[in-house]
Amino acid sequence: MRKIISRPFIPISIAFISGIIIGKNVEFPFFNLFFFLAIISILLLFSKRKSLFLLLIFIVSFGIFRFRITGLYPINHITHFIDRLGQEKLEIQGRVSQEPIIKNDKTSCIVNISSLDGISVKGRIQVFIKNISRETSGITYGDSIMYRGSVFRADKNNNPFSFNYREFLENKHIYGISYAYSNDIQITSSSRNLYYYSIISPRDWLRKRIERYYSPRYAGFLKAILLGEKESLPSQIRKDFARSGLSHILAVSGLHTGVIALILLLILQIFIRNRNIVRIITILLLIYYMLLAHAVPSVQRAVIMISLLLLAKILQRKVDSVNILFGAAFIILLINPSQLFSVGFQLSFVSVFSILIVFQFFSRLLNPLREKCRFLFWIVSLVFLSFVIQLILAPLTIYYFHTLAFGGIIANVLAIPMISLVLPLSLLSILLPIPFLSICYAAANKLLLFIIFLLSDFVSSQRILLFDFLVLDAFQVVGLYGILIVLILIWKNNDSFFKILVKSSFALVGLILLIIIPSLISPRIFQMTVLDVGQGDAIVIRTPNRKTILIDTGDKTEGKNYGEQVIIPYFQSQGIKSIDLLVLTHPHADHTGGAMSVVENMNADEVLLPKCEYESLLWQNSLEYFSKKNIPIIYADTSLSFDEFEPVAIRLLHPAFDYTNANNINNYSVVLRCDYKELSLLLTGDAEQEVENLLLGDSDHSKLLDVDILKVGHHGSSTSSSPNFIEVVSPDYSVISVGENNRYNLPKEEIIHRLENYGSVFRTDQDGAVVFIYGGNTLKVQTIVSGKEIFDSDI
Repeated sequence: MRKIISRPFIPISIAFISGIIIGKNVEFPFFNLFFFLAIISILLLFSKRKSLFLLLIFIVSFGIFRFRITGLYPINHITHFIDRLGQEKLEIQGRVSQEPIIKNDKTSCIVNISSLDGISVKGRIQVFIKNISRETSGITYGDSIMYRGSVFRADKNNNPFSFNYREFLENKHIYGISYAYSNDIQITSSSRNLYYYSIISPRDWLRKRIERYYSPRYAGFLKAILLGEKESLPSQIRKDFARSGLSHILAVSGLHTGVIALILLLILQIFIRNRNIVRIITILLLIYYMLLAHAVPSVQRAVIMISLLLLAKILQRKVDSVNILFGAAFIILLINPSQLFSVGFQLSFVSVFSILIVFQFFSRLLNPLREKCRFLFWIVSLVFLSFVIQLILAPLTIYYFHTLAFGGIIANVLAIPMISLVLPLSLLSILLPIPFLSICYAAANKLLLFIIFLLSDFVSSQRILLFDFLVLDAFQVVGLYGILIVLILIWKNNDSFFKILVKSSFALVGLILLIIIPSLISPRIFQMTVLDVGQGDAIVIRTPNRKTILIDTGDKTEGKNYGEQVIIPYFQSQGIKSIDLLVLTHPHADHTGGAMSVVENMNADEVLLPKCEYESLLWQNSLEYFSKKNIPIIYADTSLSFDEFEPVAIRLLHPAFDYTNANNINNYSVVLRCDYKELSLLLTGDAEQEVENLLLGDSDHSKLLDVDILKVGHHGSSTSSSPNFIEVVSPDYSVISVGENNRYNLPKEEIIHRLENYGSVFRTDQDGAVVFIYGGNTLKVQTIVSGKEIFDSDI
C-alpha cells in the first residue's frame, strides 16, 4: 500500500488506460455508464472507509466514460452525414485552423467547416490543394475560405493488417478529406489572432532562418528535430534512418527537449538567482516550445515530464521519475484518450520506461567501472542503454513495422552524443543576430550533420543488421512483455547468481516457445487474397507448402504506389519474404505498376508474363529491371507446367506462345486455373469476350472452366463475362477488383446481376480485400471492410 501511495500515478494511469481499452472495444449505453459513474462517485464521497478497490473501479469507469464522450458529436457534425454525401460537389466554407503544409506543388491544410451548401455544419476536414502555378495557394492560418468540392471519409484499412488512415486522422479529430485546385479557392476573410502572432509567425521565422544557413537536406533534418516538421524530409532519408535504428532522432523526443531545458536553465541562472523562479520560467518556455513544435506526442510527453520534475523541485518533493512518467501519460490521455492507440505514444513511453527501470538497475552493476574509468563507463552505458531500448521496443517494433534494426545498437552510441551537440549548435546558428557567428556555428554543425548522415547511410546499407518481414500477433506481444517483466523482477531480486541464472533460463525458454510454437502449429491451408488496389489487380496465393504466387501488382500513380504501399506491407504482415512466382497478366499499368517496387524490396524466383509487343515506358522499364535483378522471365504458354506448387495444381489456359492480337492488349491476359483438393478457381486478368470464346471453343479448356471461385475479368466491364462464359463457369463466388467511384463506372450492373444468378459477388471497392481460406473441408470467405464472413462446407 505504501508503494502505491508513494507512486500514485502508476495505479491511476493503469486503471485509466484499462478503461480506455474497454471503452474502445465494448459498447456501453451512455446513460447507464453515466449513472454507474455517479453511483461510484457518491459511494467514494460518503464512504467512511476509503476503498482502494472502489477508487480503481471509479478510475476505470471514468476511463471508459472519457473515451466514449470523444465519440459524441453535435447534431450538425459532419460525421452524421458524410457517408451520404458521395461525390456530390458542394459549396464548402470554413476556416483554416492549422498552419498549411506546402510540399512541391501541393498544399495541405486543416479546415474547420462552417457550412456545406449553406447548411451549418461542424467538424474538421483535411483539404488537399493542387497549386496550379509554381506559386503556393497563398492560404494561411486563420483564413476563411470557400470552394466547391466533395467531402468524403478517408480510407480504412481495406487490406489485412494495412495502415488505417481513417483512424489515424480521427485520432487527430479530422473526420473527412477533400480535394481542390488553388484557383478554385476563394479567401473570404483573414484574421490574425494571438496564436498566429505568438506561434505561427515565430515558427515561420525559425523555418526561414534554418533555410538561410543550411542546405535543403540539412534544413529538412533540423526542421524535423526542432519543429516536429518531417514533411520536407525526403522519404529515402526517413527509410535510411529507420533501417539504421536512428529514426527516433528524427522526432522531437525527450533527448531533444532535455537538451533545450538544460540550455534554458543554464542561461536563466546567469540572470536570475532564485532557482524556483528559474524553474517556473523554464516550464513556461518549454510549454511555449511544445506549441512551436506542433505539440507532437513525443514532445508533449517530454515537456510534461520535465515540468512535473521541476514542479517537484519547487514543492520540495521527492523526485520519482517512474511516477512522473505515468503522470505524464495520464495527463496526455486525459486530454486525448485516442493517443493511447498511437504508435508514437506507445513507443515513446515504453522506451522511456525501459530507460528508467532497466538502466537504473544495471547501472549499479557498472559502478565499479565508473570509479576506474568514467569515459569507458559512459561508452559501455550508451551501448547497454541502446541494446536495452532495442530489446524492450522489439515486440512493438515487430508488431507495427515487421522489422528489427540491430545496427541501431552501435549507431546510437555515436549518434546520441553528436545529436546532443547538434541541438545547441543549431539554436546558436539560428538565434544569434550576428551573421558571421551564425555562419561559423552552422559550419561546425554541418560537419556533425554530415557524419550523422554518413553513419545512417552506412548502417542502413548493411543488410545483415536489418531483420525484416518479422511477424508477431497481439497475444505474442503481450506475452513477450510479460516475460520481460518477469526477467526484470528476477534480476532485481537479491538471489545468488546461480538462482538468477536458473530462473532466467526458464523465462528465456518461455520466450522461445512463445515465438516458435505458433509457427509450428499453424495449419497447412490454401489461401487466396484479392487485395484492394483501387482500379487494378493484385492477388496473392499461398499454398499449403508455403509457396507464394503474386498475380499482378496494382498501379503506380503520382500519389499511390500499390506495390510499395499495399503489397509489401501485406507480405510483411504475413512474414512472406520471397515470391516463388510473379505473374503479370498483361502490360497495362493497373496490373504492373507496382512490380518494380515489389521486386526491389523482396526476392522473386521467376516472372511469368505474356509474349507481346507493347509501347509503354513502364513495361519496358519493368522488363529491364527484372533482367538487372537476374530474375528469370518465363513467357506464357499453354504447355507450361507448375509442378513446384503441388499439392496445388495450376493450369495456364491462355495465351498460347504464338497467340497474337494487334488490336487489344487485354486479350493477352494470362488465364490460370488453380485446384486444391475439391476447391477450384479461375483467374482471368482483363481477358475479354474474344478470349472467353476461344476457351469455350477449345474442347480441352472448356471442361476446365467450371469452378468454385472466379476472379471476374476486366473489373466487371461488359467487354468480359459474357452470358455463355458465365453459364459454363457457374461460379459460387465471384470477385471483382475495382476502384471506388472509378471514372469507367465499373462494375456494370448487368454483369453483377448475371453473376448473382450463380452465387455471391464481392467487390473490392465495397468489401475491401477478399480472403478465401481452404483447409480441405470448409471454405472460409471473409471481407476486410464490409466484415462479411461465410463458411461453406459444400465445396
